Amino acid sequence: MNHDSENLRRAIALGEEAGRRGNRPFGAVLVAADGTVVAEGRNEVATSGVVTAHAELTALGAAGPAAAGATVYASGEPCPMCSAALVWAGVARIVFAAAEADFSAIIGGHPRFALGCAAVVAASDAEIAVSGPHLGDEALVPFRRYVETVEETA
Repeated sequence: MNHDSENLRRAIALGEEAGRRGNRPFGAVLVAADGTVVAEGRNEVATSGVVTAHAELTALGAAGPAAAGATVYASGEPCPMCSAALVWAGVARIVFAAAEADFSAIIGGHPRFALGCAAVVAASDAEIAVSGPHLGDEALVPFRRYVETVEETA
C-alpha cells in the first residue's frame, strides 16, 4: 500500500487545491501500470460551471487513451457517473481515500445515490478492482476544511 498511500495523498492534495479554488475538495491521479503518473485532475464544477467537471473526469480527459489499464486514485469515493466513466475508460483499479457516506456527512449536498463505486463497477462486465476507503480521518481533512471555509465566507 506504500505507492497507493503516496498516490492517495497526492489526490487528497489536489482536492485541497480544488477546495481553495471554490470547488468541492476532490482530486484524482491516474497512474500507469509502470507507476508513471499519466494525469491529474481536480474538481472544477464551481469554477467552470460544467456539472460534469469532477476530478476523475478531468483526469480522464487529460489522460485520453493512456487511462486504459491505469489505476485511478481518488480523494473521495467516485460517484456513479465517474465510476461508469472509469469503467468505459478501461481502468484496471480504482482506489479511493474517503467513503461517500463519510464525506457527505461533512459537506452534504444533493442529489445523493445509494449506489457506491463498487456496486457500479460490479454491475458492469469489466474486471476492475475497487479498494477503499483508505487513510481514515486523514482523508476527511479537506472536506472539513472546505466546510470551514464556506462557513467563513457565508
